[in-house]
Amino acid sequence: MVYRALGISSNTIEHTLDLAFVSFEVSGQKWAFETRQTMSIPYSAEWISRLQGAASLAAVDYLQLHVDYGHLIANSAKQFISDQQLDYQVQLIAVAGHPGFYSPAAKMSHQLGDGAAVAAITGVNVVSDFNSIHMALGGTPPPVISIAEKTLGTLEPLVYKEAVAAAFFAVLRWREENNFFSEGTGAARDSIGGAVWVGQEW
Repeated sequence: MVYRALGISSNTIEHTLDLAFVSFEVSGQKWAFETRQTMSIPYSAEWISRLQGAASLAAVDYLQLHVDYGHLIANSAKQFISDQQLDYQVQLIAVAGHPGFYSPAAKMSHQLGDGAAVAAITGVNVVSDFNSIHMALGGTPPPVISIAEKTLGTLEPLVYKEAVAAAFFAVLRWREENNFFSEGTGAARDSIGGAVWVGQEW
């Protein structure tokens, strides 16, 4: 079975939105992948400032930023798909988002980037909000890149590892397979993380 997913993550060091279009093939329990197209889009000075100040915003302003950032992701993904001539090839978009806040004591973690907006604008099915169920089960955020590499091997290219890992986690979510694990994280059990937003008409 072959899956084609667009992984999108926020690079907080380089201040870029990273996109990686990846093909995954599974046969039995064996997975293989190919990173086919990538792109990094620099944030404007305004966006860097908005994202850096997210945790100090009032609730309504935080939610507005969440929606606005979702629209930025959606429009970037739509342009990427058009530029790379990937229309009708992207089956799934994984939105890893940008770290908004993290409070393990309160079992809360949130990534900015409204998955519903991405699905509505692109017309592609989206998986986002990966950590919430795992945090609700008492787990700390797991090393997603390490988890993905246990199954896929070394993720390449290096700068897009998080985007590739997000794409893989989205595929596992779509297949309704565990993508978060309790071992070493404190979670009560393994879980299937990610909210699914249906972008295509039925």
